[in-house]
Amino acid sequence: MKKLLWLAVSVLMVLSLVLAACGQATTPPTPSTPTAPTAQSTPNTPPTPAQPTQEKPQQEAVKPAADTPKYGGTLTLAIVNDITRWDGVINLGVGAVYQLTNEAIWQGDWSKGPAGTGQTDWMGFYDRFEMKVGDVATGWKWTFDDAKNQGSLVYQIRPGIRYAINPQPWAEAARLVNGRELTADDVVYLLRKEVTVPTAYLYNNNPELRTANITKTGPWEVTVRTTADGLISAISRFGLTGQVTPSEVYEKYSAGGGMDNWKNSVGSGPFMLKDNVPGSQVVLVKNPNYWDKDPVGPGKGNQLPYLASVRFLIVPDISTRLAALRTGKVDQMSLGWEDAVQVTKTTPNLMQKEQSLGHGGQLQIRQDKPPFNDVRTRRALMLATDFQAIHNSLNGGVGQIQTWPFVYLPTYADLYISLDDPKMPASVKELYVYNPEKAKQLLKEAGFPSGFKITALATSDEVDYLSIFKDMWSRIGIDMTIDVRASAVKTQIQNNRQQPEISTWGGDPLAIFYMPPTLQGTGANMGMLNDPKIIDAVAAMRKAMLTDEKQAMQIMKDLTPYLLDQAYAIPRPKRPSVNIWWPWLKNYNGEMYMGYAALWPKFIWYDEALKKSMGY
Repeated sequence: MKKLLWLAVSVLMVLSLVLAACGQATTPPTPSTPTAPTAQSTPNTPPTPAQPTQEKPQQEAVKPAADTPKYGGTLTLAIVNDITRWDGVINLGVGAVYQLTNEAIWQGDWSKGPAGTGQTDWMGFYDRFEMKVGDVATGWKWTFDDAKNQGSLVYQIRPGIRYAINPQPWAEAARLVNGRELTADDVVYLLRKEVTVPTAYLYNNNPELRTANITKTGPWEVTVRTTADGLISAISRFGLTGQVTPSEVYEKYSAGGGMDNWKNSVGSGPFMLKDNVPGSQVVLVKNPNYWDKDPVGPGKGNQLPYLASVRFLIVPDISTRLAALRTGKVDQMSLGWEDAVQVTKTTPNLMQKEQSLGHGGQLQIRQDKPPFNDVRTRRALMLATDFQAIHNSLNGGVGQIQTWPFVYLPTYADLYISLDDPKMPASVKELYVYNPEKAKQLLKEAGFPSGFKITALATSDEVDYLSIFKDMWSRIGIDMTIDVRASAVKTQIQNNRQQPEISTWGGDPLAIFYMPPTLQGTGANMGMLNDPKIIDAVAAMRKAMLTDEKQAMQIMKDLTPYLLDQAYAIPRPKRPSVNIWWPWLKNYNGEMYMGYAALWPKFIWYDEALKKSMGY
């Protein structure tokens, strides 16, 4: 996905995305096993601006001989909760475990990170088209005809990928597949399900894709035809939101939520499931039939993965997780800055690297009804918020205050306009300066001299943070009740558009093309935004992204002062967290996400001799 201008339009995503709808799933033909690849057929699509992207030769980084790759070893990681969702068709990003067992169409290119050319650190959610490499696909091309409102996206599917043969006695679904080759039909099946099943993530968040025509146009070719203004959604979403599952498994087990049963998980990724013990651990073992090779470095050309297994410990308690990290029972962990400071003081041999901010998170203000349909009341909330105090007390004065509509990242510097930019109007700058007296005056002008009562929807772990706002806003007469709900219940309330005046949203800064052109019917529009100026800008950005990413970024940058002036959301000051790991993880430089997938365990090796020599 072309450089994450998207991050930019997280902007709009932030002020948009949220809807669910109903639709009927279509059942494509049962996939047949293709013969050897033949000449690809050329889809009948308009020849206008094309954006070809093919896998390119990887560049090798020179490594010392001491870093010779080793096979074997178990990588141990800690996660907070049990994994209850295993359906990678319906759910978006079902997690690091599933991403290691089932493959997407494309992913971030490992060779462009620290192990290779260093073009990116792979620390955050960076979705730039030039940093993509094929997983299930070997290449892709898109064309569009704006006059006819037609777009086409063509994938070349990789021959020779086989589903894992899982020997576990419970693996009935894997035995059904019997290690067959992944086909173009499987990809067609996945993409169709994503846009036709009413409970699927893409169906709810990108309704413009529901009309996409997805067909097999060659033995190893899949073509997606959309409207021109929906093409950018297809490019960005289809590439990585779903992981390919054998169609016969989905047909047999999906009824009644059966694909969320971990025993029905079958994939073609570098690892496969061995065990899942709720409250204890999830264990993956190496897939001996995995297709991919190490693209760069001292192991270039080696069969992947190097690790024999990956174990995820279920550890809800933070103090227990920290103890496991200190004692070498856990090999890598992402920590908040305060915990990171303490851990590295007591355990100096740990490696560390500051993570990218990723996204700021925000409080969405519902402005489709009183009191926040008046910009003066929204601006009053901003003026009544002491951002500097939050920044100093919670973040130690480090990080960013202006994190909405997106944070500043060097990778996307062209998107960002800071508060001290000469082009930033004074009316925006004043919103970040604590001024409760002016806030009271604005409320009075809006017809609320005594303030008003509002409700904020939140989960239990957000209560402490929201309590800060509750206290600050009470000083101008705003009485906020915090409605605490379980995460699933909160999500359901938001999907049904029943959220109250304030609703927390911590979504990632997604690209413009994550949003429908009209911003309607999407999954993050907690503010119920319907601003023609923003809708027009989103449409222009989505179009520009197909051919000129710089232009798209500039559109976003030019729009930002208006967004901030309208006070559509309350930003959250953010300090980077820290990635911590032990030095016996080799070929690892702190990578976290390759695009949106945590695939780094696929590339690293484990130095057990070093671990033993360090006393662990």
